[in-house]
Amino acid sequence: MSLNGQTANHALQRTVAGHRGCHRHAPWPPSLSLGRWAAPMKTTRLLLLFMPLLLAGCMHERLLHVTGPYAESPLIKRSLLWWTSISSTNDTNHFYVGATKPAGGFVDAFVYWKEERTIIEYRELNPDLPAGREALAFHHWLKLDVDTVDTRDEIAGSNYVETHRTWVDWMEGCLSQGREYVITLDEARRLSPRRKIPDDN
Repeated sequence: MSLNGQTANHALQRTVAGHRGCHRHAPWPPSLSLGRWAAPMKTTRLLLLFMPLLLAGCMHERLLHVTGPYAESPLIKRSLLWWTSISSTNDTNHFYVGATKPAGGFVDAFVYWKEERTIIEYRELNPDLPAGREALAFHHWLKLDVDTVDTRDEIAGSNYVETHRTWVDWMEGCLSQGREYVITLDEARRLSPRRKIPDDN
């Protein structure tokens, strides 16, 4: 998805690369090369040692789901105003923000943007965040029929797609349990004019 007046910053999305989807081949840390120690180790011990690594790629998908409305915060409305001002052409925008479980990781909430059929991953940041850095609150976004596939095999280890079924589950969770925000384009452009992300230097 491209953002009006600004190129979509996929580098922001990659700040959480690797946590989406169930990767069938978990990477082996170089320091854990078995070498000559493999032979004497029993199969059971090997399984116990490496099972957490094998399952790590599946934990996000298995556990992350909408649990209820996301608590109101000073930053969420401000971030949605920013998002609308730089990415929407709709006069009125409906967002449904659902808290996710487990919380406190890379994703605190899913934001379902009704008009664009898009789910956006949101992470709460410090409310004192300088103006123009609201983009840092958003990570991956997944647009229905663009970033969704029919089967898990089609994901093939990608961090930027999800199955249609999982996407619909998240969307329905946001609609039924999420907190609704209605933001007009005029309001967004008035309260959160388009800004570039300030340089750190």
